[in-house]
Amino acid sequence: MRSVQRQLGMTYRTVKQLADAATPEELFTGQRQNRPSVLDDYKPYLDDLRSEGCTNAWKLWEQIVPLGYKSGYQRVRACLHDKRTSPQPVSARPPAPRTVAGWILCRPATLTEPGQLQLKAVRTLAPKSTPSPGTSAPS
Repeated sequence: MRSVQRQLGMTYRTVKQLADAATPEELFTGQRQNRPSVLDDYKPYLDDLRSEGCTNAWKLWEQIVPLGYKSGYQRVRACLHDKRTSPQPVSARPPAPRTVAGWILCRPATLTEPGQLQLKAVRTLAPKSTPSPGTSAPS
């Protein structure tokens, strides 16, 4: 263990701890993982503010101080940084307008089943159009 210590530039205690661990999970004992944070009670409120477009950590901190948050600005800043740098879930790209127009203009019988399902989804998500004043609605 002394030669490993010298080769890796680690302390003897660290090398011994790594060598004595029977499972990888034993290496994480005592780490600051999944501990409650003083910010936990305010995270849903902060997420709501972020979804409304507020991404300034100082403004977010100013919003939660009157609610009883007693810790500093740096925790809010670090939390916001973690949210910004964490990977976002990948969502499916919407179909191109030309593709949707093709689905609408072709005969329904010639559409494939996935095409019919996608067209139905597009139609349910599309806003309902209202006729302009002075024009008649199609009958």
